[in-house]
Formats: sequence, structure tokens, C-alpha cells
Amino acid sequence: MKICVVGAGGVGGLLAAVLRRAGVDVSVLVTERHVTAIRRNGLALIAPSGRFSVEIQAELDPRAIGACDVVIVTPKMWAVEALAPTLRPLLKENTAVIPLQNGIDAPGVLAKALGWEHVVYGSTSMNAAIEEPGVIRQRNPNSAITVAEAKGVQSARLLEVKEIFGAAGISFEIGTDGPALLWDKFIGLVSNSSLCALLRSPMGVVQEHDECWSLYTAVFNEVVAVGRAADISIPAQKAEARLARARTSTPMVMPSMAVDLIAGNRLEYPWLGGRVRELGREHGVPTPANDFISAALKPFLSGRAAAG
Repeated sequence: MKICVVGAGGVGGLLAAVLRRAGVDVSVLVTERHVTAIRRNGLALIAPSGRFSVEIQAELDPRAIGACDVVIVTPKMWAVEALAPTLRPLLKENTAVIPLQNGIDAPGVLAKALGWEHVVYGSTSMNAAIEEPGVIRQRNPNSAITVAEAKGVQSARLLEVKEIFGAAGISFEIGTDGPALLWDKFIGLVSNSSLCALLRSPMGVVQEHDECWSLYTAVFNEVVAVGRAADISIPAQKAEARLARARTSTPMVMPSMAVDLIAGNRLEYPWLGGRVRELGREHGVPTPANDFISAALKPFLSGRAAAG
């Protein structure tokens, strides 16, 4: 199986390094920022179990990689729309394109350019970040991906991917309801990212102060209400369990949007809490807690105010 990982940031770099170490035929499609470092020094992963490096094909142009069996798309959401049409040289008849962006929009954006016969729903719980070009630091030892075909079937191509990823030590689960799969992560991600960015603090601060936790709960409940109004299956028991996990999650967890805000980088908020507000207006669901977060973060969306 030939795999291309698009992007060598936290998630993309981690996946590419782990798969390549396991002997998988994997290459990375990267920006100029990373290509020189990876070609010179390889791709390095600083994992909880230790550091290792792999030699890996790194290219700027997808035509230099050619058709693949699997394409894993990892750049942040704002880059996906422009990136999608450029990925066509990576496709053959049965190529599976797996987007792993935060939010709920990436599969639809990619399918518009590449077709639903290629694009599947994908979600990951990996936590990793760029230490420097060509070097990735894994913050959490877990490496897990969940996917679902658009038609909700268990396809042979995804079963083959599951086998290969499992052999590399990456949990790979196949679901049947793609939109519900994305929203299962989305309801927690919006809440975590919003509150931690607002407070410039890890989850422990949200958990410790009753007023902060009340705001977290309000944001969370609005996301659930909006999802249900949009006909997404969010069982009460599942929502309650995710809220309970957030209450007891690792206190030092710092969502990437909060990290980006502190670093003065562009924020993914428009595709997270911003989408909740848009869908709330579309379906007539009030979102006052998310509206407050939006007003508080608006000056920092482009990163300039945070950097100044």
C-alpha cells in the first residue's frame, strides 16, 4: 500500500514517522518550510517512549509522488479549500482520501473537488505539535483514528488500511455514521478550545473554577443543541459521558487553538465555535455562550493582535 500524508505538522508528521518506521511505503507532501529539513535530516518524532528519525520522501509537488492508495490530509482547515484541487495527481480509481482536520467541514470541501467516491470521514484524537521543521513532539502517547465511508459501509479499502495502521501501532476504527463521528469530537473540541483560548490556560483552570466550568457547560450544551437541530445523532448518554470526561481530563491539556493564540498564530475558531454560531442561526437555536466567546476572540483571529 502506498500512502501520502499531506502536511508534516503535528498530526501529519506523527503519522508519517510512525508508519515509515513500521516499513510502510509512505511519503509526505509538505511546504518549503519543511522540505529542506526533512530531506537533509529525515523526519524526527519525539515520542513519550523516546526519539527516533526516519528517512522519508518529502515533496513540494504531488506529481512527484504520484498515485497512492491512501491520502491523509492534515493541514489546518483554512488551507483545505485551496489545497483540495491540487491533490488530484495523488488519486487513482479507488484511492481513499482521509481528512483529519478539526471541525466538521473538511470532508465536504474535499469531496467538492475530488468526489465522494474518494473522500471518507475521518477524526483523530492525536496530540502533537511541530518542535521545529522536520521535528514533531508527541504530547499524548495515544495514536487513534476513526473513519467512516460516506455511504456508511465497511469497505475493503478501509479494512486494509486498518490492518496496516494496526501493525504500526495506530488504532484505526471504522464507523458507519460519518457526520455523527465528526460531531462526537466536535462538541468537546469546540468547548475545550473556546474556554482554554479565552482563558489562555489549560483545562485544569477551566475545571478548577466554578464560573469557568459553568461557561464551559453552556458552550457544550449549545453545541449539542445545534447538532441535534442539524439532524446529527447525539444520544444523551454519549453527550453526558463526554462532558464527564472533560470534567476529569488531564489538567495540563492545552488545545491547539489556545496554543496558537498564545503564540500569535492564526486561529481555527471560524471552523469551530464560529460554525456553531452559523448553524445556530440557520436552525433557530440561540447560542449566547458561543456568541460571547466569539466577541472575546474576534480581535485575535488573524493572530496579529495576539502577537502585538
